[in-house]
Amino acid sequence: MSAAGATPTPSPCSFCSGPIVRHENFDDVGPPTLPADWLATNVLGPPPLWVTSNNGVPAPPADTLPNAAVIDDPAVLSDKRLDSFHFPVAAVSVQLTYRHNFNLEASDVDPNIGFDGGVLEISFDGGNTFQDILAAGGSFISGGYNRTIATDRGSPIAGRQAWSGNSLGFITTVVNIHYIPAGGRLRWRLATDNSGSGEGWRVDTVSFSWCEPRGGCQPNPRHRLTPHPRP
Repeated sequence: MSAAGATPTPSPCSFCSGPIVRHENFDDVGPPTLPADWLATNVLGPPPLWVTSNNGVPAPPADTLPNAAVIDDPAVLSDKRLDSFHFPVAAVSVQLTYRHNFNLEASDVDPNIGFDGGVLEISFDGGNTFQDILAAGGSFISGGYNRTIATDRGSPIAGRQAWSGNSLGFITTVVNIHYIPAGGRLRWRLATDNSGSGEGWRVDTVSFSWCEPRGGCQPNPRHRLTPHPRP
């Protein structure tokens, strides 16, 4: 993992050790290889999968040179997913910061509607099932979703909030997540319809910061999901 990049400030965590910080800038591998324990899958649609890249669109090709993770925005139905490493320990007061650059097909009439869009999801069971970061109790501090995906074009994420349209270069997203169990992971997911295409989506300068539970430190039960995490 790269040591470069922004370091987020975690929320206070009583009875926990930390902060523990982990960065991924995709610069310790040669394109198109992904870092160890990162996984790219196409559930729907043709290749390519998510890869690392140091050129192409959307431009610029990276936030921290030379590489970023990238996926195309095709003019066909697709569902393309990039899963992060598995969290090595149970983590509380998690803060995720990353930079991303997207140019995805969206309505040029209604600034609130997107056609192709990206979402952030989380798994609490080692990557078997995922849900939207907001549905899981996460909250965007900055750079949150900017559009809602149209419901009449067959998108796999129709009706959901997402990133869509043109970010006009790299922007910063910061999200707080109350708790992630050991083995949990994050997912960047791009879903497209067959009405048109865009340039794609690039993710870079990913940074996680968290506290490790010690003794009586436990997640707030309000944020627990089934299956309940056991720190």
